[in-house]
Amino acid sequence: MSQDSSPQPYQREDETTIRAINGDESNVVHVPYVVVLAGDVSGRVIRLKPGHQMDMGRSRNCDIFLDDQNISRRHARFAIHSNGDTIVEDLDSTNGTLVNGKRIDAVRLCDGDRICLGNVILRYSLKDDLEFVFQQEMFEKATKDPLTGAHNKAFFLDALQKEFNYHSRYEKPLSLLIFDLDNFKKINDIYGHVNGDIVLKSFSEQMLNCLRKEDLFARFGGEEFMALFRNTSKETAIRIGNKLLEVVRAMKFSTPTAEFQASVTIGVATFENENFESPQAMVMHADSKLYQGKDNGKDQVVG
Repeated sequence: MSQDSSPQPYQREDETTIRAINGDESNVVHVPYVVVLAGDVSGRVIRLKPGHQMDMGRSRNCDIFLDDQNISRRHARFAIHSNGDTIVEDLDSTNGTLVNGKRIDAVRLCDGDRICLGNVILRYSLKDDLEFVFQQEMFEKATKDPLTGAHNKAFFLDALQKEFNYHSRYEKPLSLLIFDLDNFKKINDIYGHVNGDIVLKSFSEQMLNCLRKEDLFARFGGEEFMALFRNTSKETAIRIGNKLLEVVRAMKFSTPTAEFQASVTIGVATFENENFESPQAMVMHADSKLYQGKDNGKDQVVG
């Protein structure tokens, strides 16, 4: 009698075990990371570094910055061991650190554990690389403009509110630049919308290449973009605007039938000494400076 070769039912082993498609578990790379569920930027994915310690807190000097007044400046620490174990330790914080609803001093994390610091809730995950990439892509789709790769308006406005609160609390200057590509309707009419999209995408790429990692750049709508600069005075913001103006002037765009250039007008607003009562007032001021530049001939920075 021949041996039964029919498929055997799937037998689940330990729930944290991840098998490769070819059955070779040695090829599986387990990636420790946390996902923000609430209280900060929802969906944000933070990869943890094996062999390192990573501090979390309200200080910008922390490895993981969390903007919440109920979190201590240095609140908690991840110790990520090379064998895959991750320990979360409270750093004598004012309001404590909770894991799955229980206050802890230090504890080893398991896949799916929830960590609460102030109003921020994080989910710890130990998954394969594909799962991490998937989570990262979902966050990118929710926060980025698909054409230009810049952040989208909703993400920018949320970040602006948080930065406004932070800089108000610590009495530091915060600067906002609004960019509007000049005569963009004319570019679309002459060269077509496809080439207009190329201009928007190329402009965004150039700006992202020029700005620092900590600067925030977003597409606000149509041909209008915004950039946010932490701890930046009005004078510095205007200097940055003029440098970016030169970058745009040097750009060239080519079509099968023509080569052309574009220019941009920039409005500047700086929050310091409580001169704006809200982020919306700050945006309106920068917008008024932008249109002042448009009325005065375009291709300029107005602060």
